[in-house]
Amino acid sequence: MSYTSRPLPSHLRHPSASSVSNGSGQSPVLLARIKEKQLELENLRQLRDLSAGLAGQMQILEEKLATLADGTEG
Repeated sequence: MSYTSRPLPSHLRHPSASSVSNGSGQSPVLLARIKEKQLELENLRQLRDLSAGLAGQMQILEEKLATLADGTEG
């Protein structure tokens, strides 16, 4: 799966001096966006893991159905 990157809005690409005035050197807007993206990443990881589990269950179901179909033909 490939992801395309979106260009950042200008206020995030070049923060003004006033927005970088806190002690950490990052703006509160940027810190909030980072936190949001971390949460989004965690949710995507959970979705990936659940999808893999579902795919495995579907594979097992497919094998059981194939066995049932073969059993009725013989």
